[in-house]
Amino acid sequence: MQIGGVVAEFNPFHSGHAALAASAREQGITHLVAVMSGNFVQRGDLAITEKRVRAACALSAGYDLILELPVAWSMAPAPTFARGAVGMLAACGCVEALCFGSESGDTPLLEALAGAVEDQQVEQALRLYLTQGVTFAKARELAVEEVYGKALAAHLKSPNDLLGVEYLRQARALGWNPRPMVTRRLGASHDATAPSGRIASASWLRAHGENRGLLARYMPASCAALLDCAREDGLFPARLQTLETAILARLRSLGQEKLAGLPDLSEGLENRFYTAIRSAGSLEELAFSLKTKRYTMARIRRLILSAFLDLAPGDSAGTPPYLHILGFNQRGREILSQMGKHATLPCQASLARLEKLGGRCGETARLESRTTDLYGLALPKPLPCGYDLMATGNWKHGPGCR
Repeated sequence: MQIGGVVAEFNPFHSGHAALAASAREQGITHLVAVMSGNFVQRGDLAITEKRVRAACALSAGYDLILELPVAWSMAPAPTFARGAVGMLAACGCVEALCFGSESGDTPLLEALAGAVEDQQVEQALRLYLTQGVTFAKARELAVEEVYGKALAAHLKSPNDLLGVEYLRQARALGWNPRPMVTRRLGASHDATAPSGRIASASWLRAHGENRGLLARYMPASCAALLDCAREDGLFPARLQTLETAILARLRSLGQEKLAGLPDLSEGLENRFYTAIRSAGSLEELAFSLKTKRYTMARIRRLILSAFLDLAPGDSAGTPPYLHILGFNQRGREILSQMGKHATLPCQASLARLEKLGGRCGETARLESRTTDLYGLALPKPLPCGYDLMATGNWKHGPGCR
């Protein structure tokens, strides 16, 4: 067995995700585990379909075991997102390779970038640029450019290269030394507004989620069929606009002190946030009223959803305390057998059982269940409270469940 690990959102699963799995197989990986974001994603939005549906799509198209990245990490800045996901892969105890796509496809370059962003000279320059009111990402790019030159720093503008750097950094920080297995991203770029060849960006697919014919062109046939089942079950598509009034109502109930305790909030923004909440008539109006040079739209959307979900900075401290299984196939069973011998965290398909472990496991599981209850209201057929605690194993329409 050669077990590879992937960090993903599969939001939705498309041909590029299948190509990454195929590339890993070509490079000798026999079994593939993915740590996948749950119902809320890193851009500060809802996943377009319920997490077990997305897990089933991945299992039908090249992946073997899907673990859930809990909400406090899945909806966090890139370093925290990467720390949580890489920490889970390391905790499996049997993952030998870290597989990911990147614009450059250049492992030595990404390792050089990972070292550059940790250089003390770069960190000093970064702090100086942050005082100028630019975003963290831009400040870091400028700092690396100042110390290492424009050619290396330019790769920090590429979203997948940037995430790859974070995966390598976090693995190093955790003392985990997997073999980096980088696949060059081809076709449509991240957030591209049109398909390229057989590849369309996930953002383009989300924008056309109502068009079954278009979706089917840019994802494996098995995934298109599973989304049809999800549509029939009322699990697709989830829309943030469905929750708009509920989110605005929740935000209007919060005081400045509560807003000041949100994750990733710079001191002083709570006052502007409080004022904007009290006049905004839509989420779009609220987001644009908070936009500054220092805050990206993704960061603002995460703040808004964090307030709605009642997330706190401590929720994402360290790495997730458990390994929650969303789905698996026969090769996934073989991975689980290895994890049974080597995993360093509790591993369960039942979130209810993880909650009963108490402590940090219990707190994280309860938060996941509570936020899923809110996510469920954004689906065509709202889910009942406690849905996450009742669900176990593969989705009923997924591989192995027909």
